Amino acid sequence: MRQTGFYRKCLPVVLGALLAWSGHILLPSGTASAAEADRLKGLVQPLKAEKPFTMGVTLVHLQDDFWKGIAYGIQDEAKRSNVKVMQISVAGAYGNVREQFAQLESLKSRGADYAVVGAASFDGYDTVFKQLQSHGTKVLAAGIPVNSPNVTFGVGQDEAAIGTTLAKAICAVKPKSTTLSIPGPAGAEWARLRFEAFKKEAAKCPGMVVTPGAFGGSLDLAYGMSQASDLLLKNPGADFIYTPVISLGMGAAQAVRQQRKNVKVVSSAIIREALPMIKDGRLLAVTSEPGILMGRLLVQYAIRDHEGKEMPNMIKDKALPYPYLLTPPLAITPKNIGSYSFDEYDIPPKDWNITSSQ
Repeated sequence: MRQTGFYRKCLPVVLGALLAWSGHILLPSGTASAAEADRLKGLVQPLKAEKPFTMGVTLVHLQDDFWKGIAYGIQDEAKRSNVKVMQISVAGAYGNVREQFAQLESLKSRGADYAVVGAASFDGYDTVFKQLQSHGTKVLAAGIPVNSPNVTFGVGQDEAAIGTTLAKAICAVKPKSTTLSIPGPAGAEWARLRFEAFKKEAAKCPGMVVTPGAFGGSLDLAYGMSQASDLLLKNPGADFIYTPVISLGMGAAQAVRQQRKNVKVVSSAIIREALPMIKDGRLLAVTSEPGILMGRLLVQYAIRDHEGKEMPNMIKDKALPYPYLLTPPLAITPKNIGSYSFDEYDIPPKDWNITSSQ
């Protein structure tokens, strides 16, 4: 089963989410403070668990603010909400499914009520999840989808919408333009979805040309810098560079500066080191990937599931064999960076680490 459908927009859900994202959802009087609602972007009313329960977590890695933000969001929201997080573990890298299997086995033996999984692979987990469920541990998909019907629900983001948002940002500034592309690693479905959607939206913009790019390479700054340097030498008249993730985007921005070009970069995922580049315009637009918000939502929806309460904004379709919630994309630009709470939604505290969460 392909992941593409997971990121398809459902109009009623997305409209509701966007209204919430803009802060227009009003909570019933006496149910929660404005600050409490704001930490969840108004997507759901914050609750405290009436019946305490336990959660265990295993994520791909904690090497970037996205996954670290999910872990921090889970841990902090659980403290606020009368939920116990018994363990946060990491697989170490994409593809390390055996490590995650061992971590899930540990959660099962310890009797966790919920196992939150940022899966190291899309496939291969179904038997393990089924065993967890048979022992009373429900599985929640964190950040990215996983191919199994034995998942209670998932919380992620619309990857295609990220690509669409970045193309729109370029079109709004300079429709008749040329964008060089660094699509991302081969075999990464999230990168493919973003780039395909970027190209599709760019085709709607009169005069916007996107140069083809080859999937491959790593996700580090050095690779983004080397690829952008080569592309700029071959295409001296380019206006923009597209990258699917901020590490590549920052490398591309450094290459632009070295060659003294007037070329802007678009990318995705907010990290602290990129903020100055957004402010001075080297990064034209960067979409938020609110890992902290996703972590908080996983806890809040687990409370609702555990207590049999309403699960608002959940999408139920044939895209995945379980219900899922998508956080809407938001483009951070030099114009709105001063008003966006990246410490609240994207970037965990500097002093937080996995040890402090145990």
